[in-house]
Amino acid sequence: MGIVSRKIRSSNLILLVSVFLIAVNNFKYFSGVIDAFHLSANLPFIISLAVWLFSILSLFLFAICNKYTIKPILITLLIISSFVNYFSSNFGIAIDDNMITNLAQTNLDESMDLVSLNMIYYFVIFGLLPSILVYKAKIIETTTKSSIFTSVKYLIIFLITFITITLLFSKSYTSLLREHRDLRFHINPMYWVYAVGKSINNEFNTTTKDFVEIGMDAKTMKSTSKRKVVVMVLGETVRADRFSLNGYGRNTNPLLAKEDVISFINMSSCGTDTAYSVPCMFSSLDQATYNHAEGKNMSNVLDIINRAGVKVIWLDNNSDSKGVADRIEYISYKSSDINSICDTECRDEGMVVDIEKYLHDNSAKDVLIILHEMGSHGPAYYKRYPERFNQFQPVCSTNQLNECSNEQINNAYDNTILYTDFIMSEVIKLLKKNKQDNNAMFYMSDHGESLGEKGLYLHGMPSFIAPREQTHVSSVLWFGDNFKEQININALEKISKSGQTHDSLFHTLLGLFNVETSLYDKDLDLIPYK
Repeated sequence: MGIVSRKIRSSNLILLVSVFLIAVNNFKYFSGVIDAFHLSANLPFIISLAVWLFSILSLFLFAICNKYTIKPILITLLIISSFVNYFSSNFGIAIDDNMITNLAQTNLDESMDLVSLNMIYYFVIFGLLPSILVYKAKIIETTTKSSIFTSVKYLIIFLITFITITLLFSKSYTSLLREHRDLRFHINPMYWVYAVGKSINNEFNTTTKDFVEIGMDAKTMKSTSKRKVVVMVLGETVRADRFSLNGYGRNTNPLLAKEDVISFINMSSCGTDTAYSVPCMFSSLDQATYNHAEGKNMSNVLDIINRAGVKVIWLDNNSDSKGVADRIEYISYKSSDINSICDTECRDEGMVVDIEKYLHDNSAKDVLIILHEMGSHGPAYYKRYPERFNQFQPVCSTNQLNECSNEQINNAYDNTILYTDFIMSEVIKLLKKNKQDNNAMFYMSDHGESLGEKGLYLHGMPSFIAPREQTHVSSVLWFGDNFKEQININALEKISKSGQTHDSLFHTLLGLFNVETSLYDKDLDLIPYK
């Protein structure tokens, strides 16, 4: 209460807030450091690290704060850092620029799934209360000259401190920065501030870049008079190792097991979150070269197929298409006005029941329909499926995963896989009715999910340190009898057991519709044709 009752110099306010931010918001970071550097043998270094981070943050704040901006800046840092602290400490989530983009594109329903009493506690204790103290603080008025002198003085002091500590513990800092690079993602607030800046820069580069149309030479070369109908189910957060088709101990694919499907057991995703993976999947760029600025500003495979004369329709029960469907027909199924199957939330199967109508309306054309599922989106896995799929029990019936046992979390997640199995089986059942067409179903998930392995939950880790659970995704193919005659099934089964990536989607979709273009790479097409 001293800040409220007594006047305080702006420099002292900055120092107090810096100490608070470093001391209370970096549990995940210092836990990682202590695991990497034994506490008893490296106590001086670990203490120096706290001072080192305090010096960096203070340097930053003294450089940007003045009498007009000090309170807004400090309050913003306190509020946002409290949320970052919550997600980092409870889920092991790292906030990088891709995660910032993902959060910015998250809709209200998905955001509400993340709200919990524990999150409110973090916000109130570590964000709101200190922000109130900062807001009510009575700052001593000083002249501009005096303020500049004070800021420069502290800038010099902390710069010298930073350099001195770095030199004294140079070997330890070299090891920290080179051998334990992943820890930097949990430095709060410095890393998320950097990530916001990088995300804004990426968004600026994306929105100011001219759109480039590619695949202008594309044309369909029909090999048969029969219409081609492909339904692509775009999965959400589905791990390959949770499919019983891939050897999982539980029978999570009881319906698909009755169908003649091909499951790709070693498929890797382009990214670890929807906002990055989905545009990357449909882009001609591969995982190594993809970036939003270039990828989002050029035609994707759906644009090319649509231009070649195929009717392409995107049905969405997720947040949105992340820009992929901006130039094709797009229909949102998040509302009961469109989706006929809604209870606590609108269900993925509501998209399936309307497929027949879209096929009838486009009977003269080859048709590609994308079903963008809500799938297994966490942390509220228990919400993702109707009650009749609540087979594995007991389940985690809260979005606060740290309040549930591993068994409960895994049961709820596996129930979402059962529901996805049902969705795919319903698509296949519908396509079987259209015996006159060349029918195929293609399933591919956008990314995986951590379910407590190594203390991590959810997804979104930077790709270069992401665990396999977040990148090893499920993918399934099914062909109707007419289509199957064109496929070398034995060769396809061999391919399904080899390592594959999202890079194949672009070329596989072109191949499914016999789209000829110089962009098509047969070697990246998952399907070997006769």
